[in-house]
Amino acid sequence: MNSSDRESFCVLNFSLTRNEEGAITQRTASCGTFAEVERAFIVARAAAVQEMTRRRLQMYPPRVLELLDTEWGYDLREDSLVVSRYWVHDREPLVLQG
Repeated sequence: MNSSDRESFCVLNFSLTRNEEGAITQRTASCGTFAEVERAFIVARAAAVQEMTRRRLQMYPPRVLELLDTEWGYDLREDSLVVSRYWVHDREPLVLQG
C-alpha cells in the first residue's frame, strides 16, 4: 500500500479573487491529503483561521469577518458573503451495496 492509498481525505480551499480585469473569479487550491478525517478538519480550521487573521490585518476600512463551522469544513464570510471555503472531501466515498 503506497501513501496515496492511505490518504483518503483532502482539504480544498475555494476562494474568490479578482482577475487582471477586475472581475471576481473562483480559485481552487489543495491544502493537503490526510489519512484521518480528524486531521483534515484540524488543518482546514487552522488554514481558515490563518486566512481570517491575514484578511483582518489587510482590511481597511474594517468589515465584518466570520468563521463558520459547516458540515463539510469551514466558511469564511466577509460582510455575509462567503469569500473562502475550506472543504474536507472524502476521496473514497462509501459505495452502497444493493
